[in-house]
Amino acid sequence: MMDGKAPVSFAPTCSRENWLKRQSLMNKVREFFTARGSLEVETPTLSNAGGTDPQLDYFQVGAAGEPLRFMMTSPEFHMKRLLAAGFGDIFQIAKSFRKDEFGSHHNNEFSMVEWYRVGWPQEKLMDEVEALVSEILGKPINARRIRWIDAFKNYAGVDPFCKNLGDFAEACRTREIPVPEMQSMSREDWWDYLMVFIIEPALASNGPEFILDYPPSQAALAQTYVDSEGLTWAKRFELFVDQVELCNGYTELTDAVEQRRRFDADLEIRKTMGKPLPPIDEHFLAGLESGMPACSGVALGLDRLFMLAMGKEEIADVILFPSPVA
Repeated sequence: MMDGKAPVSFAPTCSRENWLKRQSLMNKVREFFTARGSLEVETPTLSNAGGTDPQLDYFQVGAAGEPLRFMMTSPEFHMKRLLAAGFGDIFQIAKSFRKDEFGSHHNNEFSMVEWYRVGWPQEKLMDEVEALVSEILGKPINARRIRWIDAFKNYAGVDPFCKNLGDFAEACRTREIPVPEMQSMSREDWWDYLMVFIIEPALASNGPEFILDYPPSQAALAQTYVDSEGLTWAKRFELFVDQVELCNGYTELTDAVEQRRRFDADLEIRKTMGKPLPPIDEHFLAGLESGMPACSGVALGLDRLFMLAMGKEEIADVILFPSPVA
């Protein structure tokens, strides 16, 4: 360029040929749910309240003198209000937004399909997740199922509730994984670190796999249960295919009092982390108080699923204008 600036590209990162393939897959997703009697819904992208999850960062929108609004990280709260209003089994294909998420498998604006099944336990919903993923990938995935605690023991060689946090560092050294500064690492920080650097890569060796039954602190919107050893677990599951996390599902919490307590606890954690404190979604809690039916729900990342279906390594190959190019 004559002015010395690097040329600016206008072109999308996804070719027209790949976009046509993506649209065909999107049609299959919609057909999958309509054939199974699920009602498609649309909920707002902007809300007066944001999620409280300490691990998620959101975009705030608002002009001077106007109340802040939040770009939704998931359509979850609005969809649960529809469940409380008697809509029954529902699904939604939606854009969601999460701040500071970039990478080969991440984009801060992404497409997901989220759906809820009234009266279903999470095990039955996991069967449906497997059926959808098999349909889109064009082959049965036959996913194994393993508890979260056993994933740590089997793949990282460490008990996640070990008394000495140094055991986590030793698990890294044994596998030649960089050891982070231990003084700054809480137990839950270690859980996240080992999950990303040891467990998720190891999952690929066994093919597709569900991880289920997480610590309650990692599933603020899920029901819990006590196992035979007296330990409390959240009824949460995730599916991993080819080292890619595809979905996050729960047996949904329907107790408004307990949900408010968990929201308050999340806000305290966000405060210690120096993160913004969004207002609690009172409309959502009112829906729970009115009697949201027992159900299970799941959110699945469509961009990642399509990336796998099309044999792509980068999520940018299945998105027209990914961040920060957009």
